[in-house]
Parts: sequence; structure tokens; C-alpha cells
Amino acid sequence: MQRASLALSLSAVALLGAMIVAQEPAGTGPGGGRGRGAGAPPAAGRGRGRGFDAEAIARAKPVYEPQCGFCHGNDARGRAGGPDLARSLVVLADTGGKELAGFLRAGRPERGMPAFPNLTDQQITDIAEFLHERLEAARSRAATDTMASLVGDAKAGAAYFNGPGRCTTCHSISGDLAGIGAKYDPPALQGRLVNPRPGGGGRGQPAAVSPRAARTVTVALGNGQTVSGTLDYISEFAVTLIEKSGTRRTFKRDGDVPKVVITDPLQAHFDMLRTFRDKDMQDLTAYLWTLK
Repeated sequence: MQRASLALSLSAVALLGAMIVAQEPAGTGPGGGRGRGAGAPPAAGRGRGRGFDAEAIARAKPVYEPQCGFCHGNDARGRAGGPDLARSLVVLADTGGKELAGFLRAGRPERGMPAFPNLTDQQITDIAEFLHERLEAARSRAATDTMASLVGDAKAGAAYFNGPGRCTTCHSISGDLAGIGAKYDPPALQGRLVNPRPGGGGRGQPAAVSPRAARTVTVALGNGQTVSGTLDYISEFAVTLIEKSGTRRTFKRDGDVPKVVITDPLQAHFDMLRTFRDKDMQDLTAYLWTLK
């Protein structure tokens, strides 16, 4: 179970893809997004969440509403004809439009979803900003509304957990998942399914990672020596690890030299996300909620 199946509902993606016919608003361009040099600062977010770019959201709405609002609602929270995009796995896993862009431009032909290679960067970042604001608004609802996300079938979730989801390979309802339904509310459970490894506290802040979720790395040096430890940092130029003794060591990288092998105990979650559907997520959430 982890980093989730990037699979927007077919109707959701088809409608979003239709936006490629819309003209890019005047005055926008490579520098008009949320990157460095963007115009106005982001507007304040809801509650304790992140802030959002009000200008990007304003640009997205006149494109989104006539194309997708009739099906998913102008607030993206779903209607009879389409799902709630604030709970879409693509949106949940997206970072600044990067995952959404790749998904829309590549498509899923094998599932009947065409590719939309002509969708502009500006349209994608604006739409992504709007959808993330909708997602944050959904998360910020009052505690009395937390049960609204419990829309799945617990029995189907149990079948997925013990069957095609292969969750029992790593988890046990009498072990690490015992009482999990009493520890997390439905939105939190759903969030952990999509992103079981929470990020750090921001730049300069250490990431709070469970030892069970920590990635390890082995570096094979040219002299035949191997050095292993917990992965601290990696890029195409260097890799830093922390040995069991607490010693931090950094090695320069030049292509595949030295050879670096990373082991991620949560890899099964990320692999699962390639096939994870919205229904799977909702059913599994409903099942885990019963484990009290």
C-alpha cells in the first residue's frame, strides 16, 4: 500500500482535458505562474493550511466552470454526473501541477483516456492551484463533517485488503493496524493511504519519518568497499547517508559511479498507486475505519 494510483476518474480527466481548446488568458506566460518572479503573493489559505495564489485560481475558474462545472460542480466537489475532484488520487498526489501535467499529457489509452499533449503549462498550474485549494477546503471542514468522506463499502475494502491490494504482505489488523480506526478519522486514513510518508517541516526542518518507513542506501565504492546506512539526501551529484554509529557520510556521484542502491520499505505503496482506483481508496478507508 503506498503513494497511490494516479488515476483520475475517466470522466474527470476527459473534462479537464477538454480545457486545451481554451485560449490562454492574456498576460500569462512562462513567468505568470507561481514560480519565482510571479506577480501577486499567494492569498491566505483556509485555516492552518497553505496559502494559495488567488490570481491563478481566478484564471482557472472561467476555464474550469463551463467545461467541468456541470459534471463536477463549480466547486469541484462532485455532482450526480461526476466524482469529487477534491478526493481524486491525482490531485492528492500532485505537487504544483507536475503529476497532473504528466498524467493529462500522457493519458491512459489502455483505459480509454486520451492524451492531451497541447495543454499549456499555465493552464495546468492554474487548474492544479484551484483543485488544491478545493482539496484544502475539504480538509478544513469542521470535525462534525469528517464522516462525509466515509463513502466506501467496508466489505469491499476488506476483500481488497486481503486480496488484490496485497496489504497483508506487510500489514496485520491484529498487529501494526490494530485499532487504527480509533487513531485516525476518515480523512486522515485516506490521506495516509495516498501518502504514508509525511513530509518534513519545511526548509531546514527535519522530516519526521518512522523508522519503519526510513529508506536505506548502500553505496558500492570503486575499491570494492560498500557503505550502508539511512538515506539522508540524494541527487545526481551526491548521496549522503547516516551509518548506524550516527556518522554522516557524503559521496560524490558521476553518473552510475559509485553504484547506489536504495531500499524503500514503502515501495509497495508507490507500486500500488499505479493501479489504485478512487473506489479502492474509498472502500479501503471504510474498512480501516471499522478496525477499532
